[in-house]
Amino acid sequence: MEKELQENVENVLNSMAEYQKKVVSTGRFNFSDFVNFMEAKFKENGYRPTTAEETKKQTNILILHDSGVGDFILMSGAIREIRRLYPKAHITLLIYPRSTELAELCPYVDEVLTNPRSTDWYKFIAHFTWNIKIVRQLLERQFDICFSFAHYPDTLFLMYLSGAAIRVTYDYPDKEKDFIPLHGDIPVTVAVNLANVIVPRHRFGWHMVDMNFSLVDGLLHSPVANRELEIWYSPADFTVAKSILRNVTGKIYALCFGGMNLQKCYPPEMYAKVMEMIFEYDPNTTFVILGGGKNDSIQLERLKKTIPEKYHSNILNLIGRVTYRQSGAVLKFCDMYIGNDTGTMHMAAAMKCPVLMPKCFPMDLPQHYSDSPKLHYPYGVPNITIQPEHALPECSNNEPYSQYGCREPQPHCITQIKPETVFEAFKQLEKRIAENNIEPMYMS
Repeated sequence: MEKELQENVENVLNSMAEYQKKVVSTGRFNFSDFVNFMEAKFKENGYRPTTAEETKKQTNILILHDSGVGDFILMSGAIREIRRLYPKAHITLLIYPRSTELAELCPYVDEVLTNPRSTDWYKFIAHFTWNIKIVRQLLERQFDICFSFAHYPDTLFLMYLSGAAIRVTYDYPDKEKDFIPLHGDIPVTVAVNLANVIVPRHRFGWHMVDMNFSLVDGLLHSPVANRELEIWYSPADFTVAKSILRNVTGKIYALCFGGMNLQKCYPPEMYAKVMEMIFEYDPNTTFVILGGGKNDSIQLERLKKTIPEKYHSNILNLIGRVTYRQSGAVLKFCDMYIGNDTGTMHMAAAMKCPVLMPKCFPMDLPQHYSDSPKLHYPYGVPNITIQPEHALPECSNNEPYSQYGCREPQPHCITQIKPETVFEAFKQLEKRIAENNIEPMYMS
């Protein structure tokens, strides 16, 4: 049986290589021709069951995720739901390396694979080359179902090449605004048909968490039992966090600069002014600074140069001193997260830590874009997002708009948010925490 499986795997991979040569020689890619060609090869080699009994097997499941740590956290609840509905299945999770540290302790999956993407996210033809290694691993596992939590078109391609019989993803109602074509005349509107179960993306709501839950509901029509998010860390991670904070008294607020896209980052000098107001409001307060990148340390130095030195002892620097999982354990002890739109922000929400977040997306721009607060507000906790009321001219007069609202490479639209406004939002959030009001609130 093992020999037959390996022969089938090689046959499918050779078919991919054969089609690749055709594409290279002609310089053209015909989507329908590709699907017709590959579908026949899959069926010849046992990957597309033809009987109802084979189709119902559904014991080997693949979950695909293709974005950053924050988006991975937003699908944690959906992973739990898949395990609940398939308690005896073997579940494999394929993610990018950045999320591996969190995923490796996930109790709902049996195996974690990493996908070291090595080409541009949108270069469709290039995926024939780089996908070969990972596709071999997927074909060897003979998946019955693939749930594709796809942010980018190439993941739909990988879903198809996995060999899974049932391929589930959501549709893209704003695709002509949110996504660019995969290659030439192959837009995501066509590529989404590589799935054979396509569910409404906004069945439950616009938030990414609700979209993720829609995949499970769309396939099985089974009500979601638990809509909470999760972070998985070890007892050792918890012990480290507890030890770090053992001498801290009073309120603890987490702050993270973070963010790969600097236009999303509120300037540290402005955070310093917010912190000074909070220290004056409650002197027995500690700010825990989380993060791990070189830029985080630079931002902290800028903050310390602005804030009066008498408050430095109330700032606990954990940048680069704790792992990402340990950061999650630290957030369990925090009374509030005050910081940028980062994976750490979503981690805070998953740890039931209320969130106060300045965001660069202006209120007067269309709210359907992929980084709109409507899609990514802190989920399931008391939260306030502070936005610029208007986009600055450089960002408001050019369509299509940036997915982040602000199109500049440095902090730009977000700098319109005054520290006094953030402090006022801080006091408003205290009231919402007391009321346990988890509805999203937006201020400008």
